Amino acid sequence: MRGVDEIDLRHENERLERASAEERLGFAVERYGTKTLFTSSFGAGSGVLLHLWSKVAPKLPVVFIDTGFLFDETLEYRDDLVARLGLTLLVVKPEIPRAEFMATHGDDIQRLNADFCCGKNKVEPIAPLKRDAEAWVSGIRRDQSADRAGVPILLAVDGEPLKVHPIATFTAADVHEYLRVNAIPPHPLERRGYRSIGCEPCTRSVRPGEDERAGRWAWTDKTECGLHTDSLVRGNRGAA
Repeated sequence: MRGVDEIDLRHENERLERASAEERLGFAVERYGTKTLFTSSFGAGSGVLLHLWSKVAPKLPVVFIDTGFLFDETLEYRDDLVARLGLTLLVVKPEIPRAEFMATHGDDIQRLNADFCCGKNKVEPIAPLKRDAEAWVSGIRRDQSADRAGVPILLAVDGEPLKVHPIATFTAADVHEYLRVNAIPPHPLERRGYRSIGCEPCTRSVRPGEDERAGRWAWTDKTECGLHTDSLVRGNRGAA
């Protein structure tokens, strides 16, 4: 498992559980440097980790997967935060553009086979960067859904870079307060009840009492795009 050979995973998880989010992120950047992959959806709550990244690793890129199916508001929010925080943005895109993909697979491909659509438009574009990385930073939080509740700060998964979750312990209230204190605007769709924001065809607003990710692929039992599925299964079984 990449990024794990020279660390005591259990010890580091115990130590980082008590550390701040900035210290957790700093651990990854100091140890793995340019081999640290940082991805962001620029969705709801993304401003927290993006702000931390701008402080800890201002010269390293933020990788953004432009699937071709995102909300216009997400692209506008991305551009605003990149300028506001002075981020270096690296955009990756699917091999097949949206119009060609839909013409080949149908306008209802998300409804018929959401896993296939996610695989082609989100998972595959990031694969070359993952192959070169030793650590992979993401904004997963334990309170977002039952599937994410067991995720540790550091997680080793066979064939993957070491997964690093600096804000795993944050609650939705923590996110709101961090954004307020640091004057970071929320995603514009949040005021309309969107609490987890992905591709437009597969995202709806969240109803009262639903968990944060209930609006994703709401017509099915699918809860993850596939980028972190193995991590969540492994995390809920217990980290090494």
